[in-house]
Amino acid sequence: MLISCIIPARNEAGHLSKVLDDVLSVNQISEIIIVEGGSTDNTYEEAVRISLEHPDKIKVIKQIGNGKFNAVQLGVTFVREELVLIWDADGTVPLSDIKKIIKVALESGQTVMGDRLRGNIEHGAMQFFNFLGNWAFAIAWIPILKQRPVDMLCGTKIIKTEVFKKIPKWLLKNDPYGDFSLIATAKYFNFSIKSVSVDYLARSYGTSNISRWSGGCKLLITTVLIYMWQTKKLFNIDQMNKN
Repeated sequence: MLISCIIPARNEAGHLSKVLDDVLSVNQISEIIIVEGGSTDNTYEEAVRISLEHPDKIKVIKQIGNGKFNAVQLGVTFVREELVLIWDADGTVPLSDIKKIIKVALESGQTVMGDRLRGNIEHGAMQFFNFLGNWAFAIAWIPILKQRPVDMLCGTKIIKTEVFKKIPKWLLKNDPYGDFSLIATAKYFNFSIKSVSVDYLARSYGTSNISRWSGGCKLLITTVLIYMWQTKKLFNIDQMNKN
């Protein structure tokens, strides 16, 4: 079994070459799809330059919509494998840890999430309130996942392609980053979910594209909606899927 790799990239020109060197070194990855959108640096030009050196392996897509998950969804429409690896272009998860995730995914054929909360976090890699927020959501999701607290917001994960097709439209409208949508949908449709501890490195270029406070509020609302969906107590699921 092989894996398709999607790299959403916005203002990551300084990381891209190193990240792609790492991705290209992984034999289990059959194709690399870079989706660039909204960059104010030369991320798109850098992606195209590198893709011309590996035309049989790398495809570069220009994002039309907005946001990381919109970029991932666009990339999924081009993949050919049953498993999709989302590999962040900021280079904050070491190659050795991504290889661990790939190994577990290929052995199980299921969803595998990177877990920074059980790994080593380099000084400056994660702001204090982000760390607290990640732990808060990890604890809040225990009743849904029915397992120990895990990092809900690590961008590095492997998902079965069919999970993307099953995400309800109402959930896509409410989830700002897509992590919760993927995990909740996988859980709802009884896909096995595993987690692998990963280290988290500080950025060497640029700044995060995430809005901490507004994004956190939206994630809280998304979590409440997912609780409602998972328990089937407050909403008619079939009607929600139509909206």
